[in-house]
Amino acid sequence: MLSPDLLHQLIKGTFKDHLVTWVCEYIIMEHGEAHGNKILDDIDRRINAMPSFPNLRHFHEGRNFKQWTGKDSKALMKVYLSAIAGHVPDEMVRAVGTFIDVCYIARRSEITESSLKMFDKALAKFYEHREIFRTTGVRPTGFSLPRQHSLSHYRLMMQEFGAANGVCSSITESRHITAVKKPWRRSNHYNALHQMLLTNQRLDKLHAAKMRFTERGMLPPNSLKTPDLPETVVTRTEYVHNVDEEGIDLDLNDGRPFPRQVELVEGNVVLARTRSKFNICFDHSIS
Repeated sequence: MLSPDLLHQLIKGTFKDHLVTWVCEYIIMEHGEAHGNKILDDIDRRINAMPSFPNLRHFHEGRNFKQWTGKDSKALMKVYLSAIAGHVPDEMVRAVGTFIDVCYIARRSEITESSLKMFDKALAKFYEHREIFRTTGVRPTGFSLPRQHSLSHYRLMMQEFGAANGVCSSITESRHITAVKKPWRRSNHYNALHQMLLTNQRLDKLHAAKMRFTERGMLPPNSLKTPDLPETVVTRTEYVHNVDEEGIDLDLNDGRPFPRQVELVEGNVVLARTRSKFNICFDHSIS
């Protein structure tokens, strides 16, 4: 129940659902609906005006996403501070900045004693700076939020179980993508449950057939480990008797089996997302 969940507690939880939402609420509360929307538009303009740089995403639509994902939140963290600076109090910018420090430390794949000390200092500063949201009236009732409270358990959990990056729920989220999101995209989006179940059933049968072919030697043993590779040709060594119709050894190998390279085709079957649409044009002109 208290295991670290980087995706829903930090990236999409505290940052997107809490801090970004609170900043927008403060701007509307402080400047009114009309002028506040102009400030939010200027924040979007700043985000959109970010120059191209390696590992820096370019947000053409600003911060207004139709559906937020973990990648969207991670990319927005890199440019959000410079976008809100000057439009909100400095203490509010520090609150967002210290939380981003907490998030980056918790997302490390290797945690050391120095990393834990840095995490404690950044978390203490975040708890100190986030009070600006209480004093400005955005959170008058305080911060009794399960996702932010879970941060206080991260140090103990990382000491007990290792880096939080290894136990994040993104592992199970990837299975959700395979079992739900991809079959949904392959359906016609109308009463799609039956189509999604049929897609999963067919994919399971294809995987079972691939395992059976591998057991019988019709596919190489490593074919199950690389399901996303394009079709390739591999070879396997077989020992056969090269004899004629009368049983005479044609290779003069004293009747011993002769090694021969046999080609095997390794293929990957992927179902189409949607039915392809063909535009057929007929030329009715008479020459």
